[in-house]
Amino acid sequence: MKRFVNISFVAIVLLTASQTQHPRALEKLDLRVSPAISLAPASVVVRAIVEHDSQNRELEIVADSSEFYRRTVVDLDGEQAPKTTELKLIDIPGGEYEITATLYTAHGGRTSVRRAIMVMSQPVR
Repeated sequence: MKRFVNISFVAIVLLTASQTQHPRALEKLDLRVSPAISLAPASVVVRAIVEHDSQNRELEIVADSSEFYRRTVVDLDGEQAPKTTELKLIDIPGGEYEITATLYTAHGGRTSVRRAIMVMSQPVR
């Protein structure tokens, strides 16, 4: 029971912290990750929403924890690029994850948005 309370507390702290970001980042890039809390092995959907802009060149999405790492890079064709990029993470192991989306522009600018999620390991029986 104590372990569950500790994990729940960590999950609440992570979720609260993951909701903060720079206001200008919201104008260019939004990141939605669902579910925020799940049981392992988990399936998680990551959606990066990018405002159309002729300067947009590349979108990088990273999912990182102590047991798992995935990096996906998508080339963007400026205003012609799709507004939403979806990434599905299937059967990921338990752990605290940081999901980061970074938008790169033609002139070297970049905008990043982060979210934290918790995948709880199932108890061994």
